[in-house]
Amino acid sequence: MSEIGRRLENVDMIRKRVLEKIDELDLSETTKEEMSKSFKSRLNSFSTNIIFFTKPFTPVSVTGTECELNCKHCEKIYLKHMLDGSHGKLSAIAQNLALRGHRGILLSGGSKTDGSVPSYEVSDEIRRIKDDTHLQISAHTGIVTEEQAKQLSPWLNMALVDCIGSDATISGILGLPNTVDDYDRTLRFLTENGVPIAPHIIVGLNHGKLDGEFIAIDMVKKYNPNVVVIVIFIPTKGTNCADAHNPLIEDVAKVIIRARQEMPDIPLSLSCVRPGGRYRSRLDECAILCGIDRIAVPSRSAYNLCKDVGLKIHEVDKYCCSYEVIV
Repeated sequence: MSEIGRRLENVDMIRKRVLEKIDELDLSETTKEEMSKSFKSRLNSFSTNIIFFTKPFTPVSVTGTECELNCKHCEKIYLKHMLDGSHGKLSAIAQNLALRGHRGILLSGGSKTDGSVPSYEVSDEIRRIKDDTHLQISAHTGIVTEEQAKQLSPWLNMALVDCIGSDATISGILGLPNTVDDYDRTLRFLTENGVPIAPHIIVGLNHGKLDGEFIAIDMVKKYNPNVVVIVIFIPTKGTNCADAHNPLIEDVAKVIIRARQEMPDIPLSLSCVRPGGRYRSRLDECAILCGIDRIAVPSRSAYNLCKDVGLKIHEVDKYCCSYEVIV
């Protein structure tokens, strides 16, 4: 048998094993049928490869623990788990990370009342950091104006934009007066200024329920993103959303399926931001069967499933799942 013949036989074997795994899931028949279609599309675009990002970029808050919004799903709690890069501490942190062999840094922080995360306010410092350390620079941008996008463009390697497709969620959870159109304009401003984008679709941000995720996908696909990242809402202790439930696995599946079918050739990542425990194990398996081609900080069940069905795992260390990687 020729090399091409063996490759096709291997793909057929993987597809058959995946169909068997999908059939075992406790999901509706309609969802399982769409999963099968999505996985076939994923094989066509990304072959039998799957990328596991084992250690993401270290997040650094440019605002410390300060945030002008205090969104209901976070209430500044996530900021406490980031390194504090405010008040001139950013350069020392970046230098230290570079000396320890890190390949990049994630700039994040609290939002301003206009919805932006103000890394653009320290652009001069960040440009010096980039020149000195050669780190890849990613940033959670939030909503930005055209002028803010221009300020980001000289140094930003990847813009991570949480894209919300529901005015009700923007108002009710984030407390912003903005609309879906502001996220659309953010993607346009960044793209027009030459900033690579990795839009983030947050599943279940509205207390664990779907609300605008499919609209967000339709928005994102217009801009030919470098990567699309699927983030899963985590009910966080100490917040207004603490008593919410994790998003239903079937709802997550529907979002991944839609993203894969609408953007068959765009890398699709499962974010490191997702609930833990048994839910995480089930989620990782489902995401793989839906056609995801990369996972940040994969569970043991993700490794096991890929080995069971024959997907070829490529591990990438100290890198962010929002970047394109050639395997």
